[in-house]
Amino acid sequence: MTSHFVDDLDIVDQTTIEATGPSYPVAQWLHGDPKLAAAGGVAHTGGIILPDKYLDESVAPAPGWTRTTVAFSSGKSEAVLAAQKPRLAVIRTRFRWFVTYNGVTTYYPRSGYQADSGMRGHVQALCGVHGFEQPIVVTFKGKASQEFERLLRDFAQKVQEAAYRVTREKGNGNGLAANGHTKFPRFAFYMRLSPGPHVKVGQKGQESIITPPVLDLPAVIGEDYLSKVYVGRDRLQELQQHFHAAAEWAAAWDRPGAEETLDDHELDPAITPEQF
Repeated sequence: MTSHFVDDLDIVDQTTIEATGPSYPVAQWLHGDPKLAAAGGVAHTGGIILPDKYLDESVAPAPGWTRTTVAFSSGKSEAVLAAQKPRLAVIRTRFRWFVTYNGVTTYYPRSGYQADSGMRGHVQALCGVHGFEQPIVVTFKGKASQEFERLLRDFAQKVQEAAYRVTREKGNGNGLAANGHTKFPRFAFYMRLSPGPHVKVGQKGQESIITPPVLDLPAVIGEDYLSKVYVGRDRLQELQQHFHAAAEWAAAWDRPGAEETLDDHELDPAITPEQF
């Protein structure tokens, strides 16, 4: 006699269940269109967009964010919040390759790269975003993903070295150095991204215009600058908790055959000029 599947729950080894970690709102880097100079905003310059569906409509946009509408390549449109110069405290990242052939997209972990296959990079960064309470995933694809990873390495190295130097100096008088508390994670500080100039990329006959992110970082990083971009004590404690909670999320794309993220749309670079 066949038992109902519910009756067999008692024999399930829970360690065999593949976990992907918490789910988060998904924003995306949007490339600007030089033909939309009259529209202004991210329509022209590029920046980050976050669909309104993740937000309470009664809440005013965070400083530096505006409401607008984006057009998808499918012809559909969606209300979003947009920022040209977002401030991100990057908690964790994950990376994969993807390639589309005959309308079917296949995903590969970083180690699965195949030369001359047309693979493109895809980075997702779990961030504490200035002005938002909940952590948000920001996704970058293609050339933007390559640039973002490079910028993040540059930011982390320079800011963490500067913070280490300052805490060592301060520690001489209060015991911080002796206790070993001289290092901060990269997400203790906000990195400000800006859209770069419009550039043409791609093979001849298949070119496209993009506005990859650039890093807004001073040549000299001192105590004043670090204090300005520091996330704050309470925020740092929150982000540390999110770092640990997101371990499975970060590792999910390391497995071959990682599933597509349901909310990760490929966006048409056109944005309607109408502002809400």
